[in-house]
Amino acid sequence: MSDTITGNHRANATRLPASVTVQPREITEAAFRALCAAGADPAEAQEGALAVLRAEADAQTGLSLFLLLLEGDWAQPHHPARAESSSWDGGTVRDLCPPEQPGLRTALQLLDLACDGPADEISVARTTAPIPRSLWNDLLLRRTAELQRRIVVATSPPANGNPDVDAGTNFLTVRNGTATATATLPSEALTTLVSQPADPRATIVISLPGGSQPDPQDISVPSKPLKVREDQWHQMYQLSRKFLVPGA
Repeated sequence: MSDTITGNHRANATRLPASVTVQPREITEAAFRALCAAGADPAEAQEGALAVLRAEADAQTGLSLFLLLLEGDWAQPHHPARAESSSWDGGTVRDLCPPEQPGLRTALQLLDLACDGPADEISVARTTAPIPRSLWNDLLLRRTAELQRRIVVATSPPANGNPDVDAGTNFLTVRNGTATATATLPSEALTTLVSQPADPRATIVISLPGGSQPDPQDISVPSKPLKVREDQWHQMYQLSRKFLVPGA
């Protein structure tokens, strides 16, 4: 008997959202189609779809990340990243100067800039453009495995939602085959870079030499079905259907 019929308001208030069982390929396909419908090119959409799947499999946040990835002006054409170089004690920093564009596109460009240098040198790229933080978990795992590079993502989250208050720096890197966040500087060579005054909105991607990286086969998401919130899955599926409608 339903809560509405019984009038049991306490049970109704605490009842968990309804869930459905979805195959991993359904999640990636729906995310891919919806991103393409929004204006992402197929390569960008594939990156975003894989990130959504991992977020859902690891922390049940994939469908929330999916909505964040749809934000931004996807209708704007995809242009090569424009970067300005500046010096620091350890080498060169490349500041990404993107136009107003979605965070997924900015994150991919930032990774390309940071990993563009020689594998035996420190390479740094940064931007103040907004990027969903949960997106980095998947991108970092797959890039370190594909490129066999040690990559660190440094972010300075605003304190209590105030971008003018320094809340410290978080460092995300791959350890033992998983993306791990820490407040400890992963390399002494970066001390000057992260200690210099910086915009608290900045995201810094650093490619470091050395380090054993995971095999690409070891970071794949298990193919077992996932339980997801029915309302979120329905929203995601409906957005993906736009890709099938000409002119949508």
